[in-house]
Amino acid sequence: MTNIQFIFNVSDIKNLTYKIVCRYFIRHRSCFVFLSDEETIAQFSDDLWGREKFSFLPHEINKSDIFNKISLGHNSELMDDVIINGTNKNVNKFSRYQKLYELVGINESDKKIARERFLFYKDRGYEIEATDFVNFKH
Repeated sequence: MTNIQFIFNVSDIKNLTYKIVCRYFIRHRSCFVFLSDEETIAQFSDDLWGREKFSFLPHEINKSDIFNKISLGHNSELMDDVIINGTNKNVNKFSRYQKLYELVGINESDKKIARERFLFYKDRGYEIEATDFVNFKH
């Protein structure tokens, strides 16, 4: 069953997403970042290619292969290890993943939508870990 972790009160979701991706990349684990639109995907892709001055994180957009450990897109059927939800929407086919991160911002509208997703998972019998960002070990 998918391990679901909500991280609340995240002031910089993009930065936390980057750190989680790095953590799994170093461990040679596959990580899919679920994003809502092409512009957001392109922006995060640029971050992965150029955030660190002398390094980059190789990745693919809207596709995946056995050699690539990072994928970005809106097709949640590409991988099956770790998924980070970078949207305020439910992720289709989330149950194929071993780990799902739900990152929740600091504004009340994000929290309200996240509570709905939380109840969605809970009503289906998933065990959920909820962590305030200040207590999250990243």
